[in-house]
Amino acid sequence: MNYNDAINYLENLNVFGIKPGLERITKIAEKFSNPQNFYKTVHVTGTNGKGSTCAMLAQILQEAGFKVGLFTSPHLQSYCERIKVNDKNISEVEFAEIILQIKNFEIPATQFEVLTAAAFAYFAKKNVDIAVIEVGMGGTWDSTNIITPEVSVITNVALDHEKILGDLQGIALNKAGIIKPKVPIVTGATGDALKIIRAVAEKNNSKLYEVTEPAEVKINLRGDYQKFNAAIAIQTAQVLNISQENILRGLEKVSWAGRFEILNNIVIDGAHNPHGATALRKSLDKNFPAGRRNFVFGALADKNIEAMIDILFRTEDFVIVAKPNSPRAETAENICAKLQSRGIKNFPAKNIPDAVKFLQSCEGLKIIAGSLYLIGDARKNLKERP
Repeated sequence: MNYNDAINYLENLNVFGIKPGLERITKIAEKFSNPQNFYKTVHVTGTNGKGSTCAMLAQILQEAGFKVGLFTSPHLQSYCERIKVNDKNISEVEFAEIILQIKNFEIPATQFEVLTAAAFAYFAKKNVDIAVIEVGMGGTWDSTNIITPEVSVITNVALDHEKILGDLQGIALNKAGIIKPKVPIVTGATGDALKIIRAVAEKNNSKLYEVTEPAEVKINLRGDYQKFNAAIAIQTAQVLNISQENILRGLEKVSWAGRFEILNNIVIDGAHNPHGATALRKSLDKNFPAGRRNFVFGALADKNIEAMIDILFRTEDFVIVAKPNSPRAETAENICAKLQSRGIKNFPAKNIPDAVKFLQSCEGLKIIAGSLYLIGDARKNLKERP
């Protein structure tokens, strides 16, 4: 099996869909002799900010001298981005080798379960000291939840994946499912969600650290919302007894693509749900308050697209709508109809390259936002054209 064969195998697993549960991942991990127990871990969930917080933590731990694994999702351009050691992607050859091993186990599994097992096995193979593990969805029944971490993190709790996780209370309970007995927990959650997290932490005799204010430190990431993610990363690092010097140095070096990133004079942000749209809108209003904004936008059908539209766009803005490369994507036509009903000028693009080309011809601020599947392809297209 080569890398392309591995990708074809993974893509075909999409038909299995999203099936929460730990039985399948447990069986696969046992075949690898439970590699997730060979090193320390940090477990991170939350509605938004998971990836950025994970990237910050990984960089901080690396500055402290640890060999650090990092597992995140989804990827922007390559599956290899999801599995890193000391900020270096797994190679295509090693990726294919591990995926073939899992395929040969002949254990029915979802795509995310296979990728989770691949990450756990790769980190053990590379003898990492500690791995920062981001959940795929929720917490309780997420395939990453077979680890017992040094510290658990819940960045925040807001409505997302409601069809699977339920209402806000259900989402909070699901995310709190990563809390393990006597394992400290760091959270930036508020309101009713925080009350639920407090109750679960108390039940598990887990010390709870509540983050309430953004960190006023130098961060090598744009976007005002990153200050709060940084505060969570700082508190987590402190629980791990990382020095302030290494914390600050890590934050000054961290990189994370697709989050208020500026590439070819275009703002790129993976605001893929209402909470993310709110964070992006605040950053845009603060940094670019005047003038028309031109967007390329696309979202998955299971998101609250109407809420995202109401939050993100102003009547004077122009939105080019492109369908993300995902079987869960909403059509450009359906999103355009929602924009039209709100009096927002829009245009349905045939594909993402056409959308990016059209955006570059617009006058005013240019933004690509929405699904990570969309911005990943858009970033690739921008890098390939002058």
